[in-house]
Amino acid sequence: MRAINLLAVGSVFAIAGCQTATYTQYMPGPPLEYAQAKCNMLAPSVHQGYIAIGSPSYVAGAALGNALDNAIAEQRFIKNCMTLQGWRQDAPGAKKSSTALAATQPPHQRTAKRRPTAQELGVPRQVVAGQ
Repeated sequence: MRAINLLAVGSVFAIAGCQTATYTQYMPGPPLEYAQAKCNMLAPSVHQGYIAIGSPSYVAGAALGNALDNAIAEQRFIKNCMTLQGWRQDAPGAKKSSTALAATQPPHQRTAKRRPTAQELGVPRQVVAGQ
């Protein structure tokens, strides 16, 4: 019975993890591929460790709970990181609509001979230190 419950819960998490997010650009910033790469590279920095002492089932439960918490924290980080770079996550099942931003900006043309500009990479023009 316990194995059946674990199999059911595991399959639900596996199916939920297979969904991919779609994004719409709402302000000028880096291209989608650059923004996603940056956020995915930085996301594991939010992982937390755990210590569990006790029975094997307790330790396994603590490990599972920590893994779920890390996955949730990572997804929140990616969503916030993409928002800061000008990309808003679309609702699941929502159809892409053409935005005014996409119509007014020229498409990013990349060639092997040209380096991307600071504006294309989303580098701020002025940085102000917080107090």
